[in-house]
Amino acid sequence: PPGYALKAGGLEKEEDYPYTGTDGTCKFDDKKVVAAVSNFSVVSIDEDQIAANLVKNGPLSVGINAVFMQTYIGGVSCPYICSKRNLDHGVLLVGYGSAGYAPIRMKDKPYWIIKNSWGANWGEQGYYKL
Repeated sequence: PPGYALKAGGLEKEEDYPYTGTDGTCKFDDKKVVAAVSNFSVVSIDEDQIAANLVKNGPLSVGINAVFMQTYIGGVSCPYICSKRNLDHGVLLVGYGSAGYAPIRMKDKPYWIIKNSWGANWGEQGYYKL
């Protein structure tokens, strides 16, 4: 979370602190900080404003329900359950696009591009379209 990064003094490279998928103690090394967080704010839930903020300020740290991410292998994910509750995973919102997303509908629909922390062997080389 951005509040933690601000308090800790920054962020390490993903290679220096990779996702392990296990619980454990924090191994943050302040000598390996490559990016500092000087401030953060909460962004509106309006999707047009989120997209505008993404273009203006760059990637956004967001919370997501990762249940449907477990079996994701590519394409645009269209979870049938979308709740503001049960947010259990932090990801980085890095972009957006539009494409046909469901075989039945075959219409261009907007989607978000999310960078996950599970490594390049997961999803679309570490990314998730939602």
